[in-house]
Amino acid sequence: MSSSAPWIIVGGGASGLASAFFLKQLGLDSIIVERRTVGGRMGTVRLGDRMLDCGGKNIGRQYTLFRRFAESLGSHPLEHFGLNSSQVIDGEVRTFDGNARWRTMAGLAAGLSAKDIVRFGQLLWRARRDDTAGYLGTAYSQTLSERHDSKPVSEYFSPAFCERILRPMTVRMNGAEPDEVYMGTLTSNARMVLDTYDQFTNGLAPLLDACLATYDVRMKTSVQELLMEHGRVTGVRVRDALGVVSDIRGAGVILATPAPVAATLTAPVLPHLAAQLRTVAYYPVTLILAEYNRPIFSPAVRAFVFDRREIVSNAGAYGVNDLNLVRYTFSGRASRLISDALNVDALLTRAEATLSRYVGVDRRWRRNVVARYFNPGLCAYRPYHAAFLQQITAEAQKVAGLYLTGDYVQGASIEGCFRSASACVRQLATEHNSLLDRCDQRTVA
Repeated sequence: MSSSAPWIIVGGGASGLASAFFLKQLGLDSIIVERRTVGGRMGTVRLGDRMLDCGGKNIGRQYTLFRRFAESLGSHPLEHFGLNSSQVIDGEVRTFDGNARWRTMAGLAAGLSAKDIVRFGQLLWRARRDDTAGYLGTAYSQTLSERHDSKPVSEYFSPAFCERILRPMTVRMNGAEPDEVYMGTLTSNARMVLDTYDQFTNGLAPLLDACLATYDVRMKTSVQELLMEHGRVTGVRVRDALGVVSDIRGAGVILATPAPVAATLTAPVLPHLAAQLRTVAYYPVTLILAEYNRPIFSPAVRAFVFDRREIVSNAGAYGVNDLNLVRYTFSGRASRLISDALNVDALLTRAEATLSRYVGVDRRWRRNVVARYFNPGLCAYRPYHAAFLQQITAEAQKVAGLYLTGDYVQGASIEGCFRSASACVRQLATEHNSLLDRCDQRTVA
């Protein structure tokens, strides 16, 4: 193995780009293999004459690693976006506003169980006091997991608290209902409400274009299998857009994909690892972006969260100055009958009917519409997540040259993906340097 051989990164989403970035910081080259387009689920789509972001639009002020990555790619200005989400409670519109976080949170929690408020407040306090507690795989998340993951969070909080406080977070971030989420991973949701958010003034498209100019990305190329040589993973067999099959070899492989994709690729090499990866829950998500000829939202109310009976989970303004652009998100149990053969007009009409109960919207005002369906979509992890991380780490180490990172490791946020990739590359670098030292010693001998 040459010290100059590139590392093969499977997946060009947040985790893959992060892996390439951290390798570059160490002077190591990489080749990113992506079956669709760079950015993965945080990629962009065209709506009329604009490029809009699918996911990853909200960039937390605490996203230090991701912001460092963005700065390495040139000037990409950010503007304040904040958190703003409303729901109807007892016939009254109540809004959580990140600019008045604690006051509006208290308004949402009014009338709920004091026991629930204290229990969730402890999570918020811990995540606020220690930023690492808001990511998975930490000592705190492991303690919560060991003590409470025999039951989902719906067994620890009242139905009213789940519907009003927890569900808007879990459905938006994980595509999961409160009875599908566990205490050991709830810290990642709690952390979300503590951050303040910006968005790129010009969207993600210029940043992703800069990635293509900086890194070696093989797009529209699917990985068929891992390649082994002398018991070590040394590359991948791929099929390009024209159907041509070829091999890409390097120093080793980083699987920066959703867990089900990593499971498929590792099954022939490490079947027990693949079986563990398949236990991670993912739920599909559908996104529709609609442009109207007039503002739909107001500066005070920029988004609505709907209850579990609705197929649309939430609808919100695309940006502070884009009140006529609406993001409709379909996630949660009621939306899972949607497939990639979706009828966009029928789905959007149904979502508009739901939103129109609270905000004026009419299909006749539409200008442009674009939709995307993701499956696997949003990661909802699994119970006893900390023990799971220990298991997959031990399994992956049975084969040299293979490393794992992704949204299922430290958390599904962009920063969670970057933290996971950073840890992965640090481990890789330590083992890589150790192997090179042994090779040098043998050469000298």
